[in-house]
Amino acid sequence: MSEADDTAHDAPQVEQLDALARFGSGLATIYDALDRLVALRGLEDAALVVEVAPLGRQVLRAGRRPLRDDDHGLLTRDPGLYVVPAEDDGGPADDPLVGELMVRLAELGLRHDVARLVHEQGAA
Repeated sequence: MSEADDTAHDAPQVEQLDALARFGSGLATIYDALDRLVALRGLEDAALVVEVAPLGRQVLRAGRRPLRDDDHGLLTRDPGLYVVPAEDDGGPADDPLVGELMVRLAELGLRHDVARLVHEQGAA
């Protein structure tokens, strides 16, 4: 497949993500990105751990699943992208760029939501 074919194939996905980023919440954008990563890579689960002031540590799992017993110790892990099953063949967990971009997306999305709430409360 050529690069042009690849770009054309990704266009609807990019447009949907763009629409969520502009009109939806930052949190919805983060969960959409996690769900897409799970679907595209055939993963069982994916989670992001981030630290965002004033919210503190946040753990976001694909499918908006709750942590329950935190079997994977996500509450004590460093910020980053964590996937199940753990990829050891150059998958998303081994790609530092993918992990870094996902963490930055989560930080921006959460900050966007906090700023929007502060703005809405100030306007009320």
